[in-house]
Amino acid sequence: MKAGIGLVATCAGVFVALLLQQALPAVHALHGARLVLVPLIFCLAAMALPFPVMLVAAFFTGLLCDLMYLHVVGGQVEIALGCSIVFFMIYGSIANGFRPLFKHGRWWSLIPMAGVGTSAYLLVQFAMLSLRREGFEFDATLIWRVLGSGLLAAVFAPILYALVKPFGALLPQDFLIERNY
Repeated sequence: MKAGIGLVATCAGVFVALLLQQALPAVHALHGARLVLVPLIFCLAAMALPFPVMLVAAFFTGLLCDLMYLHVVGGQVEIALGCSIVFFMIYGSIANGFRPLFKHGRWWSLIPMAGVGTSAYLLVQFAMLSLRREGFEFDATLIWRVLGSGLLAAVFAPILYALVKPFGALLPQDFLIERNY
């Protein structure tokens, strides 16, 4: 039952994050990088939810992201439907491997996973667009935007954790159990 509540909370959070991140401005100090909330929220869920429930959350998150960024140019879809689903399933499987650490109070593992996952997600999107457009144009601005977004996700990861922690009683059992070893 609690895993279902965690799944519903994750799905609602991803939906709200997709809407909210469209309104967030670019950070000019990071050459136009933006805070991408969806991989950050999914990373927290992947570390907190049991594996089968995380896979359902990955499917939902990937599907919503694919539908949000569906772009057809000249009758050709640039980012294939299902690409984000595969990414979030792989990313979630890796993040779920850190679940034992996360359950035992090592919440800081969320920080590097959120940063790396956000940057990897943006690189996958860039790769899909480049393959469809038949050319890679890799410049300093792109690097700043990909790595800057990962850095922003890493900075906001403790804030997200602090916001979610009070609701830990509603989420799956063992979520946010703090033990010092």
